[in-house]
Amino acid sequence: MLFHVTAQHTPENCQVAHGSGPSIPSYPARCKEVGVELVAGGSCPPNHISFLLVETDDMSKLTELFRPALGHWQVEITPVTSVMNQ
Repeated sequence: MLFHVTAQHTPENCQVAHGSGPSIPSYPARCKEVGVELVAGGSCPPNHISFLLVETDDMSKLTELFRPALGHWQVEITPVTSVMNQ
């Protein structure tokens, strides 16, 4: 199943700007580590937002994917249907 993920942190929790707060340094590596396929991803650093399109049949893997940021970031996960094969 495909999921669109929006992950946002506050400027105060920005690892890049302040060296503080939780961090997921590499989404491709983290996805591979927890067994989630990363289909596409990107970010808007000035807005402190990352966007991912991932595939998994196990919702617990999505929770594990963002475990380092739980309680610090706002993460919105939305199931989506692919339009590529329509």
